This record gives sequence, C-alpha cells and structure tokens, in this order.
Amino acid sequence: MAMTDLKIKAGNPAIKFERMTPAHQPRIDCTDDNGKDSQHLQNFIERRAMKNQKAHLGMTYVILRSGKIIGYITLAASNINKDRISKEKRPSTRDGSIFPAIIILDFCIDKRLRGNSIGAYVLGWCHGLARDISEKIGCRYITLFTRDAVDFYDRHGYRTAEMEDEDDDFILMYADIFPDLVRS
Repeated sequence: MAMTDLKIKAGNPAIKFERMTPAHQPRIDCTDDNGKDSQHLQNFIERRAMKNQKAHLGMTYVILRSGKIIGYITLAASNINKDRISKEKRPSTRDGSIFPAIIILDFCIDKRLRGNSIGAYVLGWCHGLARDISEKIGCRYITLFTRDAVDFYDRHGYRTAEMEDEDDDFILMYADIFPDLVRS
C-alpha cells in the first residue's frame, strides 16, 4: 500500500486517538510472536511515556477502539539528513543538509489485534497529522527506527534510509509526505 492510500478515512468512529494522561493505564501486549519485546516498547509505555511527554520530548497518544486502549504511538519533531534520502527521491529545492520531519518514536498495537489493518490506519492518522503540520510550519517526511517491522513499513510506502550504520540494530526508515501535499 502506498502512502497515498493511507489518508485518514472520515467516519471511522471505532478508532480514536487521545493524548496519554496518567489516567490511561495501557495494559497491552507489545511483544512479538516469540514473546520478546526487542524494541522495549512495554518498558517505554509503562515507565517513560509520561515522563517524556511532561518534558516535551514526544507526545504519546493512546489508540482506542470502542473505548478500550488497543495501542499507543509517540510522535515528536525531528529531521532527516539529505544524505539518508535516496538521491532519486531527494528534493533539490532546499539549501542545507536537513529536511523537516516528524518521527514515530514508539508504536505498538496490542499483539492480539495485529493483522487487522489497525497499524495501517494509525500510519494514515500520522500521515494526516504530518500534512496538517506541513501546512503550518513545514514538514516533508515521517521517520522512524525499527528492528522487527521493516516489512510492515515497507508495505506502507516507507523506505530504508541510505548509509545505515552496520553496527546499529535499528533501521532508519522514512516516508515522503510531499506527493499527498501537492494533490490536496
């Protein structure tokens, strides 16, 4: 599915997003199929999400379906170095070495609900948010680091960044939101 297919569909009352508060007690399973949490998502939501939010290091949103927390996502302002973007896809109109972006810092859908297109819907929500931000202050990309979900993000239009550090366990991926901006 291309990023352009991830536009938020109006009228999906089943899934809502709320900024996380101390009253939210997400009790979701962020482990993989083998019971491992290699990206430390469970630890983040339980111990660091609210602290980071209070320090404005990222805003965490709980994802609700029919009023029940089924996942969360943390977003923050970021950038991506132009050398990480494929030369064929790199904008040539900007002076300087960085492009504005938002970053998906932590993203988890409860293990029991994966495979139901919820993750794709959440990416669409992020894409819509990035478009809104771009109209106000400029934002060209959505970036993220992942270990285990490269195939998922690739199916949804994200590309692996150039010049990856071979010693790093995480892979930087990005999606260009500009094609949707010019169509809007």
